[in-house]
Amino acid sequence: MHSIRSNIRQAVTSRGFMLSCFGTMAILLLSCMEGFVSAFRMLKYTEYGAPLMFGYHNDLIVSALSGEAMTITLPILAALPYTTSVTDDVKSGFIKEYLPRTTIPRYIFGKVIGCALSGALALMLGLAMAFAVASLMLLPLEAAPAITAGEAAQGIRLTISPVWGKLILMFASGAFWASVGMLFSNLTMSRYMAYASPFVIYYVLIILYERYFPVVYVLYPKEWLAPSSLWLYGNAGVLMIVAELTALAGLGAGLSAGRRLSNV
Repeated sequence: MHSIRSNIRQAVTSRGFMLSCFGTMAILLLSCMEGFVSAFRMLKYTEYGAPLMFGYHNDLIVSALSGEAMTITLPILAALPYTTSVTDDVKSGFIKEYLPRTTIPRYIFGKVIGCALSGALALMLGLAMAFAVASLMLLPLEAAPAITAGEAAQGIRLTISPVWGKLILMFASGAFWASVGMLFSNLTMSRYMAYASPFVIYYVLIILYERYFPVVYVLYPKEWLAPSSLWLYGNAGVLMIVAELTALAGLGAGLSAGRRLSNV
């Protein structure tokens, strides 16, 4: 447990984690910029300053998640925090000082868990911060939600933002792409492969689905953030598939790291 805690602490306090987190927020907000401008322009020129439709900020963030900018950068952002940790330890020689203080299985397990969680948390927090900014900017300008007669009688109104479900999906995707980056980093002992491999595999899966195998929607990365009606269990089905793929990528990263460390 100490190895896991120390790796998670090291991962979430790294510059890569901060860059990934704020980079995710910035990309989502920039993707929403046209929507922000349209909203304030509409309020300025609409007679009597009619409010925006309720949920406008939700729609902006959800559409930004499926936008081209997020599609291009998501696998790279997930790989930034901790995918090169094993490679860095081996190349710097730090691994020779660290291994006598622990065992190889504990070291590897801590690195794999820290990598997956750091990539997942960076993307999820970036999305949460972008959603918070959009809410602060637009929610005061939106109309109140419609209330049915029954809800009015009870004096309650429960509205659940669709972005909350996206946070869990973002977490899962971040964990998977971070694990993929660590797998190829450990196989090649290259920092460049840690960042490039998730991006390449991401686009290979997109091309395979869009051009050749439209039936295999479960391996279409865009479906993992915006599931269509094809999924049997909706978001739960996506989470099960991505969790299995993450476990396989993490197992591969651990085995490849073990092979490298056996020669240290």
